[in-house]
Amino acid sequence: MIEPNITLITLDYPPEFGGVARYLGSLVKETDGVMSVVVPDGHSVDGPGRVETRTMFGRVWPRWWPLVAICRGEKERNRTILVSHVFPVGTAALISKCLGGPDYSVIVHGLDVRLARGTWKRWLLKHICKNAKAVIANSESTKNDLLAIVPGVTVTVLTPAVDGAPYPSREDARRMLGIGPDEKVVLTVARLVPRKGVDMSIRAMARIQAKQDVRYVVIGEGSDRERLEQVATKCRTKVTWIRNVSDNEKNTWFGSADVFLLPVREDETDVEGFGIVYLEAAKAGIPSVAGKAGGAGEAVVHERTGLLVNPNHLDDITGDVERLLSDEDLRKTLGQQAKERVERDFRWHDRWAILSSLLGIKL
Repeated sequence: MIEPNITLITLDYPPEFGGVARYLGSLVKETDGVMSVVVPDGHSVDGPGRVETRTMFGRVWPRWWPLVAICRGEKERNRTILVSHVFPVGTAALISKCLGGPDYSVIVHGLDVRLARGTWKRWLLKHICKNAKAVIANSESTKNDLLAIVPGVTVTVLTPAVDGAPYPSREDARRMLGIGPDEKVVLTVARLVPRKGVDMSIRAMARIQAKQDVRYVVIGEGSDRERLEQVATKCRTKVTWIRNVSDNEKNTWFGSADVFLLPVREDETDVEGFGIVYLEAAKAGIPSVAGKAGGAGEAVVHERTGLLVNPNHLDDITGDVERLLSDEDLRKTLGQQAKERVERDFRWHDRWAILSSLLGIKL
């Protein structure tokens, strides 16, 4: 059995559903035992790799101070540290290093940069990045946002990828789900929070369903769910809500869909760093309608693997979904090109090769 020499310290990890968790879980799985994982008390340890829980937060300010001891302890195990979440894990790694702890590298997500508001947090972000062995961003968009605050720092972009078993064929997926061969299916898979734009998707689908018979499926859970259900009721949108799905069931829905719809938007505190779900849709050979926000424009290439829309313009969202539903040739062309691109350019093996080189790990 390989002895780990990298410790990933993170607040988000599978079986959690979010994009950050899936990004990290897939990366750890690709390391084949080189990387172990530390998550907070109470978190499931059922994710990929060797996962252990540690007490990361105490009762007195700063509550995250136990993280400093966790980081310092990794030096005794002769391990380097990889941290996800600049605040507070990156902060603890910086303090640990100043107190004689091990080197650390940091993965920066879109939310990390958005949280760096105010003079103090910007100063802290600069020092966390400048003292890191390596700084990794999950998209070019995140890299550019980071460089606007920390100019001159070297940032390596490590976008998400998609590997694993192929999805069921369209015919098999539809048979398993009881969907007719000619029925149109529009799919949304997302954490249900306001910036994902699912409310705009629901409003667009209400207009479309008034003209044609289209099934709209939303897979996900989150704090915005109740409000979204109210929006659907008010708009009279017929929505199939699915929560707590297995990966196999989710993949079956991807295999059955005609269009993937997720018009993400930005808000003051968060942004779409990249959008793994767009790659999952591409793997299934279906085009996406995505919002022009954050890194979504890197996951979806306009007029080549899908369509990018203004996420605040309902007419644009409605029109692009209708365009794909009505033009079978365009839908199939964009879907095939999306599948070819994701199979060629988005492999976790390639991501791990880059990261291991950055961290000085010999494979």
